[in-house]
Amino acid sequence: MDVVHSIDLWTEKCKNHYEVINGSFVDGFDNDNIPFDKYKVVKNCNCIIDIQAKDINITNKHNAIVFYKGKSPVRLLVINKDSDVDKCISLALNQYFNNSKLKDIYEKYSIGSSIVDLGEEPIYNNCDRTKEIDVGSCDRWNLLYNMLKGSYTEDDSPYGNYQSDKYEFLPTLLIKYYLKTDTELFEIIHKCGFINDIKTRIIPIQENSSLTL
Repeated sequence: MDVVHSIDLWTEKCKNHYEVINGSFVDGFDNDNIPFDKYKVVKNCNCIIDIQAKDINITNKHNAIVFYKGKSPVRLLVINKDSDVDKCISLALNQYFNNSKLKDIYEKYSIGSSIVDLGEEPIYNNCDRTKEIDVGSCDRWNLLYNMLKGSYTEDDSPYGNYQSDKYEFLPTLLIKYYLKTDTELFEIIHKCGFINDIKTRIIPIQENSSLTL
């Protein structure tokens, strides 16, 4: 089983949060790049999120999508239990990119997909879903620059949280993600980060990424 400690990690804030899901499917395709060549939908799983801060709410997630380049996972999207995953994927693939639908690019480059249902009973943490914060986990410099301007993506896109571009550094922030799929174990630890001044967006920094090396 592959153990992953750092990855391009996306977190859905609310049910059917199309901006995050659309962004995760389109980011990286600028300049004829192909950021991944297949993806796997993981249903009824448990992404356990542990936050060492009482005033930050990020609920556990119960669906996921793993994107691969070759055999290696390069992007992970974790999704809420009640989101309509199939519909969200359909909307993401039907978004327009470079004057065509994104699904046409996927077909051109034979970007395939698979589905696995782990059938796990949902595990919940103590966070308040009504106060969930928008999370932009960060693992690289170029993405961090864009996130601090509000964007969800490294490429130019309309997707982001632009409520405030004023951020405070949190040197003692600790957030852990733990997800076991059928073939991977994701253990992503964040040990500092940034939060905007109105407390609606947080950018935790992955401990084992290029940002801390």
